[in-house]
Amino acid sequence: MKNKILFPFLKLCYKEYKPYFFTLIFNSLILAIQTIFTSWTLSIIMQLIEKGDVKFSIIVTVLLIITEVLLFILTKNCKRDLSIKQGMMQEKVDHLLTRKILSMPFCYLEDPKYLELKKNASFSINNMGAIYSLFDSISKIIANIISLIGLSIIIVTFDYLLIIVLFVGIILTVFVILMSLVTQMKLYQDLLPINFKYGYYFDTIIDPLKIKELKFYSVYDILLNNFKSFGRKVMKNLQKVSIKIGLFQALTAIIRYVQIGFVYCLIGIKTINEKLPISKFSLIASSALSFANSVEAIIDASGDFIRAVEYIKPFMEFMNLDDETNLGTKQLDEIKTIEFDHVTFIYPNTEKVILNDVSFKINDNEKISIVGLNGAGKTTIVKLLCRLYEPVSGTIKINDIDIKEYEKENYIKQISTVFQDYKLFAYSIKENIDPFNQKDVVEISKKVGIHDKISSLPYKYDSLIGKAYDEAGVELSGGEKQKIAIARSLSKDASLLILDEPTSALDPLAEAEIYENFNSLSENKLSIYISHRMSSSIFCDRILVLDGGIVSDFDTHANLMKKEESLYYKLFTTQAKNYKI
Repeated sequence: MKNKILFPFLKLCYKEYKPYFFTLIFNSLILAIQTIFTSWTLSIIMQLIEKGDVKFSIIVTVLLIITEVLLFILTKNCKRDLSIKQGMMQEKVDHLLTRKILSMPFCYLEDPKYLELKKNASFSINNMGAIYSLFDSISKIIANIISLIGLSIIIVTFDYLLIIVLFVGIILTVFVILMSLVTQMKLYQDLLPINFKYGYYFDTIIDPLKIKELKFYSVYDILLNNFKSFGRKVMKNLQKVSIKIGLFQALTAIIRYVQIGFVYCLIGIKTINEKLPISKFSLIASSALSFANSVEAIIDASGDFIRAVEYIKPFMEFMNLDDETNLGTKQLDEIKTIEFDHVTFIYPNTEKVILNDVSFKINDNEKISIVGLNGAGKTTIVKLLCRLYEPVSGTIKINDIDIKEYEKENYIKQISTVFQDYKLFAYSIKENIDPFNQKDVVEISKKVGIHDKISSLPYKYDSLIGKAYDEAGVELSGGEKQKIAIARSLSKDASLLILDEPTSALDPLAEAEIYENFNSLSENKLSIYISHRMSSSIFCDRILVLDGGIVSDFDTHANLMKKEESLYYKLFTTQAKNYKI
């Protein structure tokens, strides 16, 4: 089972960043050579002293010391290089996780089950240090196995009984370590759900965007009490486990010292009985001690290794999720018509029908407004059109061809959107709108009415949005950010423009300006506009009215206003009353 996790993970990592593996192997070899050489050093010096050649002894000793220093320097440099490449590997694995998120079906990212798995994967890799722990333990295991091979050859030539004593100690130690590991893994499983809740409360309490609510409502006390409660649970679990682990460590130390005692007794008795030179005693004693240290290092590293494999389980489970299918092969040059043909949709893991046998067609260059009550399915139509979800039944056609037949990436290039929950990024304003064509950025910004504001900033279009990683960043109002999001959608060379509540944060004057310029802003693009403000429908060619997941009307504003019993008439006149003086 471990192999099904470990080898695919190593294969992924090797494919992402090969230099790290070569550095890892080289570092292991250097560590092994240093261990074996250190065991020989004192014995060689003693042999020279026993022969009585003082001058030669001094020369060899100096050379040995120089070699030790060179090995030490080489080891430190290798360790530093390994640490640098470790950081690179961590980034590569983070990139893997990001690419996986982008390649999987969007529905996974709105499903609590998969969101939890994504959190587990990220938490294990980044918070639990699984990557560092895994490769560090592998490096130590390889280095110490090589050391054991060299040391075993030295010890076996002295006495087989010595090896038996050493291996008995190994078996006992492994047994204790395994018991310790079971305890530690149980702790990890218990702490994982607690840590997520603990992290949520901690992040919420320190989130500056939530400070106002925390200041004015009693929810702060609830958050703080839960935060403290989860903290106490974590500490209680850690205290219990630390006591058990301490007992296991004490037992391991006792086994080790008893083992070393037996080893020294055996070496001493044989040295006296056979009248062996002190240099021989020194070589075997240091080799046996290094052998015991290497075994202990392997056992410790194996514990880290097993834990690390356990930590990367969620990551590999997440990476093994299916990628998007039905990516299509046809190329799309321009979106001219859109047709929903008897489309029904239900969100995964729910039973509520959001769209029920919906059919309509949008013609070339039309400006369409979609209206309806909350939950009518307006945003769902956008998600289906953007291929974030697939219909349960029915077909969505672009230019009379099923959208699933078009190559996904090519298809997305033809759609420009402003989502309800649009996001701007902590880059420059220019990069948020279009990093490649500043001239168009300025013209578009003028059209959406944000150019004057940007021009007044110290760094103008190079101003960073927010202060996430630079104090020179600017804090913009909600309306200003929304204008930048609209400018971004207009800068994309796409034939379909979708605006989902694009003016919700704008003041009435700014909103009116967007409405007045809408036709020129959208130019010759087919456009879909969603808004709860019914006045926005007037400038559109036709209005699609959704009522409880079905299409109740699809006509011009003038024609719909003639139907005094229709939902559209009620929505429009209800809002209009509020504007009468």
